[in-house]
Amino acid sequence: MYRLTPVFLLLAGCADTVEEAPVAEPAVIELSICKGEGLEDMIGQPVADNMGRLPEGARVIGPDTLVTQDYQPNRLNAATDANGIVTGLTCG
Repeated sequence: MYRLTPVFLLLAGCADTVEEAPVAEPAVIELSICKGEGLEDMIGQPVADNMGRLPEGARVIGPDTLVTQDYQPNRLNAATDANGIVTGLTCG
């Protein structure tokens, strides 16, 4: 039992020197690249009421929707909640 005491003291001394890694800010992609500029007012609205406003090739992504992970910067993604309310717009 007494043999572990130096190890605990050594570890306790290291605890004060631990620094948190900086958190990277997410990349901001302009919605103009994927023709989503000016559609921000759709957020909080039913996607069904705004389908005609989405550009060709846009994806509507619900909470359980399976999507490919290929990145296409010119494609608009409209994320929705379980009730079909738009929660966000992104390019990709």
